[in-house]
Amino acid sequence: MIMNTDGSTWKRWDLHVHTPESMVHNYPGEKEAAWAAFLTDLESLPKEFKVLGINDYLFVDGYARVLREKINGRLANIDLLLPVIELRVDKFGGVIQGGRGKHRESSWSRVNLHVIFDQVDPDFIRQQFLSAISPNYNLVPGASGEGKWNSIICRESLEALGEAIIQSVSENIRHQYGPAVIEGFNNLNVSLDGVKKALQNHSLAGKFLVAVGKTEWENLKWDDHTIAEKKTLINEADLVFTAAESPEAYLKARRKLQESQVNAKLFDCSDAHWLSSSTDKDRVGNCFTWIKADSTFKGLIQAIHEYDDRVFIGGDPPKRKIVQRNKTKFIGSVRIEKLNDSSLAEQWFDSNIPLNSDLVAIIGNKGSGKSALSDIIALAGNTKHHKGFSFLNDSRFRNKKSKFSQHFMGSLTWLDGKETFQRLDTDPDPSSVERVKYLPQSYLEDLCNQLGDGGSATFDAELRKIIYSHVPEADKLGKSSMDELLQFKVVEINEARRHLREVISEINSEVLEAEKRGSPEFKAGLEAQLTTKRDELSSLEQSPPQVVEDPNESDEALAANRSAAQEIEKLEQDLMSVDHEKAVYQEQKLTTTKKKALVKRISQSLENYKKQYDVFLDDLKLQLSELEVGIPVQALVELRLDIQPLELVAMALQEDIDRIDGLLESRELGSLSDRREKLGEAISEAKSQLGERQRQFVLYREALSQWESMKSEIIGTLDRPGSIIWLEKQIESLAEIPALLDELRVKRRGLSGEIHGHIQTMVNEYQWLYEPVQAFVASEEQQGMSLPLHFHVQIEQAGFQDQFLGWLNRQVRGSFSGVEESYKLVREIVKGVDFSSTDDAVAFAEMIDDMLHFDRRDDQDNRFTRFEDQLRKGASSQDVLDYIYGFEYLSPKYSLTYDGQDIGLLSPGERGLLLLVFYLLVDKDDIPIIIDQPEENLDNQTIFRILVKCLKKAKARRQVIMVTHNPNLAVVCDAEQIIYASCDKMHKKFQYESGAIENPRINARVVEILEGTAPAFKNRQQKYRL
Repeated sequence: MIMNTDGSTWKRWDLHVHTPESMVHNYPGEKEAAWAAFLTDLESLPKEFKVLGINDYLFVDGYARVLREKINGRLANIDLLLPVIELRVDKFGGVIQGGRGKHRESSWSRVNLHVIFDQVDPDFIRQQFLSAISPNYNLVPGASGEGKWNSIICRESLEALGEAIIQSVSENIRHQYGPAVIEGFNNLNVSLDGVKKALQNHSLAGKFLVAVGKTEWENLKWDDHTIAEKKTLINEADLVFTAAESPEAYLKARRKLQESQVNAKLFDCSDAHWLSSSTDKDRVGNCFTWIKADSTFKGLIQAIHEYDDRVFIGGDPPKRKIVQRNKTKFIGSVRIEKLNDSSLAEQWFDSNIPLNSDLVAIIGNKGSGKSALSDIIALAGNTKHHKGFSFLNDSRFRNKKSKFSQHFMGSLTWLDGKETFQRLDTDPDPSSVERVKYLPQSYLEDLCNQLGDGGSATFDAELRKIIYSHVPEADKLGKSSMDELLQFKVVEINEARRHLREVISEINSEVLEAEKRGSPEFKAGLEAQLTTKRDELSSLEQSPPQVVEDPNESDEALAANRSAAQEIEKLEQDLMSVDHEKAVYQEQKLTTTKKKALVKRISQSLENYKKQYDVFLDDLKLQLSELEVGIPVQALVELRLDIQPLELVAMALQEDIDRIDGLLESRELGSLSDRREKLGEAISEAKSQLGERQRQFVLYREALSQWESMKSEIIGTLDRPGSIIWLEKQIESLAEIPALLDELRVKRRGLSGEIHGHIQTMVNEYQWLYEPVQAFVASEEQQGMSLPLHFHVQIEQAGFQDQFLGWLNRQVRGSFSGVEESYKLVREIVKGVDFSSTDDAVAFAEMIDDMLHFDRRDDQDNRFTRFEDQLRKGASSQDVLDYIYGFEYLSPKYSLTYDGQDIGLLSPGERGLLLLVFYLLVDKDDIPIIIDQPEENLDNQTIFRILVKCLKKAKARRQVIMVTHNPNLAVVCDAEQIIYASCDKMHKKFQYESGAIENPRINARVVEILEGTAPAFKNRQQKYRL
């Protein structure tokens, strides 16, 4: 047996395979020839097969042979062999029409009970179990001696039973019976109570599982007199066996069990009696069961306990598909080692730790190196949160006196084979692409404190990104960020309320974006993203789907498969046509929605112009009246506006949108959804008719199509943000930044003289963007976690001095450094400006702008200062510039409430939970996330009610690594990998031991430091059978 250090991983398990030693089998040739073919067949199984259950009915001879062959070097592809005893118990299930003649001649159904043992010595099973279930038969009324049978089950005793049966019938019909051993086998049934009693043997404790055969159990009578007995039989079993024709048939069978409210822990098995080359259903390898566990008996126990998360029936488990398609976003291993030229005597680190792609829990006692490992993984993954390191900081491993960190290197090997590395004494390059999301405890605490103090620019930025990820694509109007989309939306409102404010806001945004894009860091960042994208493309191109040749079968089979394949191809073409038609409609909707937004913008512009005109007319009337010459206003100027054509266009566009929505959402007969559903069913039906090899060829074609689609998406277009073509164009455009800035500043200077007024409400537009994420949080799926999150928008207004200085952090260097000094400076500047003069007002705005970019204090030599570095938390450069150049400012402020309370009023634990929910549940980012002590400040009820569910949902789509002081959390989250950290202080070395929860060694480590609640102990007891 093999216990992997990378923890629980997906493998295929077939727990019902018959060998040539079975009383009934269909392996060709004489005994040794059959064995040779059988063993070769097992060695040729797909590489995903790792565990086999060897089932030869009442005997373990076949298991003994297979086990011996493995010990002698055969079956290197198989990790574990489990002996399975299959018994017919004394429960009649009714008559099966026809039965399965090749398995038994009796037409009466008996319930099949399977006892799966750990990989033990065959004699152990014979002595401790089989010897204890000997049945009794009276074959002749009042007989004694030869008329009775009672014996330990073995081939010889079965032959004696068969002979006794034959001798007990009339001599003239004995010729109708088969060999005595077969007759004995066909007639042998055991007592269910006897089996239960035998399994109570203390020597067997923890070494067996019981399975019921679904087909035979289903044939038990289901009436008022037997329903309790029937339910008890299956519910007392650990698992249920079936041999399904297909994954679809399996799902149907499982649904039936669930509807009957009985044990539905159903495992698909091949029930192999034939070689894999056969077309019979019961052939080697025809098993769809995947189990996420160590290849051990304890791994099977764990999988049964966590059945929904650890057992999958079908082609490929969903998470396995995600990993295979995104190898650049999953870490395969972390290495920490001393540099070759190091002169340091202490060892400290020398580890190469594989990492599971699901949930990794790092546990250990205080000072054991847990945070050291998480810091190093984050460092090598180019985290942006390196200031929150608790181990790699100046007071610990980066201490300037000891200088330990300069002797070591940390590196990550990603699943695409590429490596990223970083010396432990240096932080990631600011322009590097962040490949992991790290949430160190200090970072979460700082965010919580900032939110408690009234706001956090960091959290606001993260919040915008997360919210925007939930906005429907059609509603994004082709914008790449929430800020960009908001700017577009705000333009309309600003035009409606304060004439040209939208124009100035756009220009300020463009200036900031141009300044940002003109920085060396931005260019380096784009180049790094381009390199990453090219690496993704290279990785994808190097991992095309494995080619499957078009099978060359017999003419008749080829013709049948060709017909089925052609039918599938036609159906798939039809499906592609339907999908293309749907894509066309979606594109039409996107284009039409953009046009409608543009119509609204034009209408608002006309309305604003009309308002300006009305103000102009009022002023002109006043001046003419003062002139007293009797000239009517209409004689000098006249304005004609007609928005009816625009209204007609808007109505037509809305009709188009409604029409397209109707086509996309309709489920009527002949609709897109109806056609697609029927085509999908037809394809599934057609595929079920294919031979195995032809089915594999069809699956290959599908995989190839998906591969080509992913490649096209990475290369992208000019309109696809983040793609290779888009990034190349972005880098090319940077050369135009200086001229663009000059042009923008000239424009802004002219427009500032025309700005009069203040911003009106933007609440509705902001709230509209939050509705999708609010709906997500409130969805039925998330309601079970009781997350009362609500988004709100409020408006804040202030005078220039208080508002402007309120944005600034006056503790940092800059023209406005110092609290009292800055108040005095701004007061003096404002006093010296004639705001009735357009030139003075614009000059004032440009002077304030200039002072934000250069330190104009007398003793600072006009040194350049970063605008953003002078802002307080919650402030943005865009807000400041809009306020400066607009002369008045009304700012929309968005906020969150939790259970009706503003985020600033929440307890530290509630704020921490809110942050974790956002990062784990709401955030759609799919790079690895590393969390230090997510349970900190949370009560046990909250951990069980919310945090565990969030962690489980997050690991279903991304790699999650968490450091925890409480192994309870790892247990209840069913972490796929546990890394136990320890520190040998005498030899100055951190050590890491890893494996699955079900690994006895790791299990012992968990129990060793466990300090949890009663539910966790109960959960642990169920998992480990303590």
